[in-house]
Formats: sequence, structure tokens, C-alpha cells
Amino acid sequence: MDTALVVITLGSFLAAFVNAAFATGGVYIMLVSTLAVLPVSAAIPMQSPLAAGSLAARIALFWRDIQWRIVVTFVIGCLFGVYFGARAFVAASDSLLQILLGLVLLALIWLPKTGRGWKLKHPFLYVGAVHSFIGTMFGVGGILQSVIIRTDLRKMQITGTLAACMILLDVMKMTSYVSLGFRYQDYLPHIALATLAGFAGAWVGKRVTVHVSETTFRTVFRWLITLVALRLIYSGWTAMPG
Repeated sequence: MDTALVVITLGSFLAAFVNAAFATGGVYIMLVSTLAVLPVSAAIPMQSPLAAGSLAARIALFWRDIQWRIVVTFVIGCLFGVYFGARAFVAASDSLLQILLGLVLLALIWLPKTGRGWKLKHPFLYVGAVHSFIGTMFGVGGILQSVIIRTDLRKMQITGTLAACMILLDVMKMTSYVSLGFRYQDYLPHIALATLAGFAGAWVGKRVTVHVSETTFRTVFRWLITLVALRLIYSGWTAMPG
């Protein structure tokens, strides 16, 4: 049995469940699962197709709640971020990517939320550019989630709008990775099973009552990602030449 296939499928189900139940957080679970069985140079481009099932399910389940004005503005900003993020990804070595990814994860998890709101006329245009650059280079962004959670949108609106933004960004990211030589056809079984698992996880996540409090979940979740980030930094540092 292909261990990578099993781990990625289970990771996709759990990530989709968490996303549907808590609106965000599954991206880290998917990244951790993929990094456990694939090299970082493959794990990062694979985040987009592996998340497709979960995102598509959430779009279908929360269609009426999607705020399309935010989605369109965000995607326009992504056109710039994806272009430069993909080139930065190609230029970095595996060891450097591990170190930088570990630092990004620590920053996204531990840095305090600052600011009292966005006063820019079209804030999600700039959010799209920054989020997509980081997301294309490291596989996770976190900027969009941090900003949209500060808006007046309800949880259902946040869940649906995030899914619509992310699936369109992922299409652009995949196109960019392919243009730079990444072969998704080598991972078709992983993508197919992850897509099915993503639909199932999202369906269950919306319907099952979550018995663990959100406070407990966030605490455990934060420390899990911290351990993964520290491991990435250590692995990348020890693999550096010289």
C-alpha cells in the first residue's frame, strides 16, 4: 500500500472537516500531512489540487453566503502575487524553503493580530497580492484569513467567501507551477482520492456537532503547527551545504 496515498487522503478528509467546522485551519493540516510523505518542493505545489474537493464542496454548501465583491477584488490582486511568488519558489533550494516555510508558519501562528481595521478603499486588492505571493512560495498564506475575520461578515459568509477566493487562487497557482515545469500528472491518484476525501470531510464538518471547544482546538492546533515549523527549520538548517 502506498503510504503517501493513505496519509494524503486522510489529511485531506481531516482538513476539509476542520475547514467546514471552523471556517479555516485545514490548510495547515493538509500541509503537514503532505510534508510528512513528500519533499517540500513537491508538497507546496500539491496544496492546490489537494484542496480542490474541500473548496468546491464548501462553495456548493455556502453558495448563497459568498460575498462576490470581495472575491473579485482579491483575485485581481492575486494576478501579481502569483507571478512573483512562483519565481521566488523556483529560485529557492529545498533546504532554504524548509527554513523559510517554518518561519512563516511560526509567524502566522504566533504573531499577534494588530491593527484596528483596514482603511484602504479596496483592501482586498492588496491582501490578494500579498497573500498569493506568500501562498505560492510557501503553500500557505494566512493573510486573507487574518483580514476577513476582522470584517463584519457572519461565519457562513466567511466560510463561503474564503472558499471562493482560495479555489480561484489555486487555479492560478497551479497554472504557474505547470508553466515552470511541475508535473501534476505524476500525482493523479493522490489528487483523485484527496478530492473525494475533501467532499466527504466538508459534508461531515458542516453537519457534525463539534464537541471540542474552539479554545481547546486552537490551543492544540497552535502547538502542533509550532512543532512542525520547528522541525522544518531544523531539517532545512542541517541540510544546508557547508
